[in-house]
Amino acid sequence: MVCPAFGVQTTFVTENFPDLIITGDFNHDETLDLVVTNFFSNTVSVLLGDGTGSFGPQTTFAVGTRPQGIATGDFNHDGKLDLAVANRGDDTVSVLLGDGTGSFGTQTTFAVGDNPFECITGDFNHDGNLDLVVTNFDDATVSVLLGDGTGSFGAQTTFGTGDGPAGITTGDFNHDGNLDLAVTNSEDDTLSVLLGDGSGSFGVQTTFVTGDRPIGITTGDFNHDGILDLAVVNQVDNSVSVLLGDGTGSFGPQITFAVGSIPQIITTGDFNCDGNLDLAVTNFFSNTVSVLLGEGTGSFGTQSAFVVEGTPFGITTGDFNSDGTLDLAVANVQRNTVSILLNSCVNPLTCPDLTLENDRGTCEGTVPLPTTPQCPNVTTVCSPVTVTVGTPTSVTCTATSDIDPGNTETCTFTVTVNDTEPPTLSGLNDIDIEAHNNIGTIVTYPVPIATDNCPGTITIKCTPPSGSFFPIGTTTVTCTAIDSNGNSSTGMFTVSVIPFEEE
Repeated sequence: MVCPAFGVQTTFVTENFPDLIITGDFNHDETLDLVVTNFFSNTVSVLLGDGTGSFGPQTTFAVGTRPQGIATGDFNHDGKLDLAVANRGDDTVSVLLGDGTGSFGTQTTFAVGDNPFECITGDFNHDGNLDLVVTNFDDATVSVLLGDGTGSFGAQTTFGTGDGPAGITTGDFNHDGNLDLAVTNSEDDTLSVLLGDGSGSFGVQTTFVTGDRPIGITTGDFNHDGILDLAVVNQVDNSVSVLLGDGTGSFGPQITFAVGSIPQIITTGDFNCDGNLDLAVTNFFSNTVSVLLGEGTGSFGTQSAFVVEGTPFGITTGDFNSDGTLDLAVANVQRNTVSILLNSCVNPLTCPDLTLENDRGTCEGTVPLPTTPQCPNVTTVCSPVTVTVGTPTSVTCTATSDIDPGNTETCTFTVTVNDTEPPTLSGLNDIDIEAHNNIGTIVTYPVPIATDNCPGTITIKCTPPSGSFFPIGTTTVTCTAIDSNGNSSTGMFTVSVIPFEEE
């Protein structure tokens, strides 16, 4: 089966109109949990994970009116994750401090701009405290709220963007050690980049053209040049725009890739474990998630679509079943659920014919597993496991998903094992012998013993041979053993002839 692949969704109930979703370990059990904003319930739902890909019943906590954007971080330095929620209906951000059990205290609210859409966290002024940035859809601004390390935030400072700022991401786009911002402007089909100065302030925006009505945005190094790039979802175009960064804070022209109908939010991760970042996008009208595998050059393959329950909006990634592989969690706004899609990717195998050396001390070679990258939740086996020296042997390897045993990839190839191990010589013992004269004597010595890892004839030749005349003094005997596969080894011993002494 071609990768990517995800198992059939499992769903978990939220409150009314869940839109954006994040992950974090909110109860310190070393498994990932989920938090979802419920737009029409004015709450957030916390769903605690059990590490198997399942989640417990939701617990809800009150926030402001029409919550949408959500971010997490330790705002008060107590080692417990807290929440920040952008409330579109009352122009505030709610901060809820976590207690480390998966529960959260009563919200504290902070004023932002008109119709806040999304929020992110970062230390924008280098004081060691997390700050907040919020996009204000109807103000054409972002609000920056600097944290004081106690869970409280200062009054907002605003910076201009394009029209209808929606999605936001952060990263050091110009390599100056300060966090910058990238914002999608859904009303003027651009994205704004605002370079940070390290004090919590940002310079005048620079804008870059995207597709029609950009909304979701994410960042990552998509072409392995050490510079952050951007990927933007375009709702009306049904596309994703990828803009490659140049390391100065500027970005090249967009390259677009097709996704589903009315795409919304985007995330990134290595879903096929090949070392390249991939993209995952929610498609509101298609009721699907599009996954586009990255090629490591900044380009992406054709989308693969995976069905979710209905009208998906928010999306996040995490290893929800503790198998070392990234999964997806999706918020379904009109079904009041979260869909979990467990990753069952198995990459096609590449298996060229092999010529191997024998395993040390044996007359066979162990077949190596295919070098095709696979995720940790894929088991690969080959049959036979070992091949005997000599005859070329057909080997079949099979890679199987631990999540979906029906998802397999196989390949068949020929393995030839060559014997490269020389025989081992023993019995190379030095000899002392007395002559009956002062010239020398004929010496007959035991022929050394040769053993080999493979059956067959071993030829042993010693020089000088046994039965030769050895003069007075010490002579080195060199013995060579050659096995039936042409491997040879050499050993030596000495013959010391002692002259006759009259009494």
